[in-house]
This record gives sequence, C-alpha cells and structure tokens, in this order.
Amino acid sequence: MGNSHQRGWVVARGKHGYYRKEVFDPTTNQQKIDIVPVVLGPKSQITKFKARELLEQEIAKNTGKSLGGRVMNDSSVAFGWFVRNRFFPLKEAKWRPETAKVKKLIIQKDLLEPFDGIPLENFDRFTLQVHLNKLGTTRCKDTVLQIKAYMKDIFAEAVEQDFLTKDPARKISPPAHLRETDKTTLTWEQLRDALARLELRHRILLELDMTNALRPSELFALRWKCFKYEESRMKVVETVYKGAIRPWGKNKRSLGWVHLPKE
Repeated sequence: MGNSHQRGWVVARGKHGYYRKEVFDPTTNQQKIDIVPVVLGPKSQITKFKARELLEQEIAKNTGKSLGGRVMNDSSVAFGWFVRNRFFPLKEAKWRPETAKVKKLIIQKDLLEPFDGIPLENFDRFTLQVHLNKLGTTRCKDTVLQIKAYMKDIFAEAVEQDFLTKDPARKISPPAHLRETDKTTLTWEQLRDALARLELRHRILLELDMTNALRPSELFALRWKCFKYEESRMKVVETVYKGAIRPWGKNKRSLGWVHLPKE
C-alpha cells in the first residue's frame, strides 16, 4: 500500500497512481468520491519521485486544477535535487562566487556523488553517521568537520522547507579519532637558511606574510602606492584571486592599514 498524499498516492507495484475525484452519481442524484487509477509506467524505469511528478501532472490535466508549477514538499524528493534546487540557491546569496565554487566542489565530491538519487525520506542518523565515519578514515580532521557542518545545514533546511518532519543529521557527531591536519613547522635555523637563499623581492614578500599575517590574496595584490615609507606602514586596498583584482577583502576588516617594522 502506498502512502496517501493530498495530490494522490503511488503504489510501488508497476508504479500505479491513484487520486480521489468528485463525480455525480445519477442513482442518488448526489456527488460521490471515486478512486481514479493512473498507469505511470514500469517500476524498473521510473523513480518514486518521477512517478509522483507524473501523477501530479495527470491530476492537473483531468481535474482542471493547476498546481501552479509548485514542487511537492515531499520527502520522496531526491537528495541531489534538493541540494541543487533548494539549498544552493539560498547559500549563493551569502557566498562570494569563488567561495561558492570551492564549497560546491566539496559537497559534490563527498555528499552528492554518494547520495545524489537517494530520496530524503530514506536518510536516517545511522546512514549519515556511517558515511561520516568512513570519511574520517581518508580525510583530515578539518574536512570531516566541514562535511558534518554541511550535512547538518542541508537537512536542517529540508526540515525548514517542509520536505522532512524530522532532521536525521541533528545528532550526528564527528568520529572520535580523526587524522590531524599537518602542522609541521620550520626550526629557527631552517627559517633563517630559507630566507638567506631568497632574492630581495621574494624575501620581502615572505617576511611581510610572516610578520603581518597577510592572506595570499592580500599579499600578492600589494602595489608600491600602498607603501608609506615615512609612516612605516602600508594600506591593503584590494585583493587578487586567480588573476583577477578585486576591490574587497574576505571581510570588512581585511582592508586597511598595516604597520611595518622600521627595518
């Protein structure tokens, strides 16, 4: 028996759909409710979500009641469809274009590729926790924590938009033993040796980065006009990313004055 919905219901066997239709009964001179069957196609050739979509179209055609092109807020919607059509558009309003590219690539590789066609209703805490545990064996700690955050964000949004009534990612936790990010540092002797081998321009860039904690996008956008010799300071006025100069930084505090040592 399929699950009943206001827009009809689908049964798995042969992918048949049914909906209720009000008709006139001449024997009683009253309206009555009939169950109308709809053949949607072979089970092997269409997904549950596609079957529901076909049934919705058939109901609109036969009842004359348009659904206005709205997507059913239905848990049978595939994970990949929800992420691409309901999650990404909301996040793109907050992400800068280059940030969006990176985040989408991470989500594509570690969430969309393994879960793309799976209906939202098929997810539970166990499935998501096992996947996170598996990632913990091949990914570093920062990546696993990032994927966990994306999982929670996606499913929280699915609940917010009424595609799910319960959030399966709410109680997932990071694996206990994660690979630490490599934090190898040079000794003072190694650092002095490295600086001594650099030509002046490259040494200045490296020392600026070491002493002022500049981001690469800020460091490589510096021009001579940014440098104020008499004041022993410089001003970050723009950043660079993949060859493009941008008049903004990562945040409001990224642009501004940077004090320099006299030497």
